[in-house]
Amino acid sequence: MTTVQDLFAQGSHAFADEDYEEAVNFYTKAIEINASHVEIFLKRSATYQKLGKDKEAYEDALKALALIKEKPSVDVSVEAKAQLRKGVAAFHLHDYQTAKVALEACHALSPDQRTLASWMRKNEQELAKQPKVAAPVTAPAPAAAPVAAAAPVAAVPATPATPAAHRVRHEWYQNDSHVTISVFIKNVKKESVDINISENALSVSVKMPTGSDYSLELDPLSHAVVPSESKFEVLSTKIEIQLKKERFAIKWGALEGDDVNAGSMATTNAAGAPAYPSSSRKTKNWDALEKEAAKDEDKADGDKALNQLFAQIYKDADDNTKRAMMKSFTESNGTCLSTNWDEVGKGTVETRPPEGMVAKKYNS
Repeated sequence: MTTVQDLFAQGSHAFADEDYEEAVNFYTKAIEINASHVEIFLKRSATYQKLGKDKEAYEDALKALALIKEKPSVDVSVEAKAQLRKGVAAFHLHDYQTAKVALEACHALSPDQRTLASWMRKNEQELAKQPKVAAPVTAPAPAAAPVAAAAPVAAVPATPATPAAHRVRHEWYQNDSHVTISVFIKNVKKESVDINISENALSVSVKMPTGSDYSLELDPLSHAVVPSESKFEVLSTKIEIQLKKERFAIKWGALEGDDVNAGSMATTNAAGAPAYPSSSRKTKNWDALEKEAAKDEDKADGDKALNQLFAQIYKDADDNTKRAMMKSFTESNGTCLSTNWDEVGKGTVETRPPEGMVAKKYNS
């Protein structure tokens, strides 16, 4: 029998693969089985946002908050996340006052919430654009006059919703030191681009040439990055973002990780061992995996073995060899590693990208 935990894990896997429609299907099936899990509503809200379904994202955030009121034991960080989801959805629905209240509630609960500062700034910018409503002026009561039929009030057209994010294509690739994301929007002015990079999140907002708004929110990122060493460049055909990996050579399986508190969704498998939500479509026996990992702890292969070899060479090398290794690796942007100081010391070591790739310079 398929459990809520299985469906949640499958939804997270689809979300990581950017198959948001499939993710919504899994989360919805999980809710149909048990509609009392705050985390599933929050994750479905985030998924609806990815699809540009802001009304549905807002409604799921409200449902999550309603459940939180019924569960006083829910961690404050989860409530903060629910307020953030509500605020972001309200922002996309152009209800900036509601967004302000929700974002401020999030700040009161968890001021360090990822991307919160960025959303508060965006919302304040939009509020500043709103026309000021003049205070009503009290005038003397007019003389009695015949009562006339009220004039019909013209309907105010609703503000169009933000176009779905998936209409703009983005791609990414990585090397040992960086993750590079390309957002394909043509002819964007640099002043129309607002990009905020934190250790665990990326926020991209663009005022497109058509006048509509584009938003890409990756929260949390799959792994931590170094904001001070990350950059972006606005080109004629795209926006290119270069994120510096905090951990050198770690391989990202996806751009975005899972920000839901997995502990509250924990269950047990048939053997009685803990089984936690994961991006895998198959339930894992974590105890067995831990034992297996312990056996293989001292075994290294592939990139790990190569890195260990380089580390050993560096450790045992003389000063000139160490200088050559550091200089060649740094100046070539990680594409060359030499131990020959006589050669390396003669000048700058050029970048030598792998065949089929092109080296690009990024502005600070």
